Amino acid sequence: MNFPLREVCQVSMTSLTESILNRASLLERDLGKSIEGMDCHIDNKVYVGEWSVREVLWHILEDPEGGLPKAVELIIDGTLPELTIVADETHLTPERESMDLSEIRQEIREYFRRLEAVLSEASDGQISRITTSCWFPLKNYREDRTSEALLEGLFLRHWSDHVKQLRALQLAFSSYGC
Repeated sequence: MNFPLREVCQVSMTSLTESILNRASLLERDLGKSIEGMDCHIDNKVYVGEWSVREVLWHILEDPEGGLPKAVELIIDGTLPELTIVADETHLTPERESMDLSEIRQEIREYFRRLEAVLSEASDGQISRITTSCWFPLKNYREDRTSEALLEGLFLRHWSDHVKQLRALQLAFSSYGC
């Protein structure tokens, strides 16, 4: 069989930042779908001890505190020598507890726009090579991580897991109505 070289060698040359932004866009879409119709169930819990929609959303938006777009920007600028990551924090404040879901949706949109702005100004080399020391106080553990590692793990994988959790909440409350 003869294959034209051009067809065999066609490879998508997507940069690291483009790849992350493409996956972030899909994640933003999936997150939006997972909270549709949840306005009146934002603080409901299926079981005591589990998180509500509000708690899940603020956990991912503020993990690490201040949000990952801010952390990535500071890592790239070389002004974040240490990043503290505290597992299982809801990051709720009285202000966040008083927000309705439409206000939180706006925070989500701003998060993704800031991420896009930060990554559009960064090179693949900055994302993949510049590190910061990550401190995990609950595990008493420290390691150096690049922005790429943080974006892949703390953002894309971590958020995807919580989108599944939000879908489960959505399903659990779907028969209740408002």
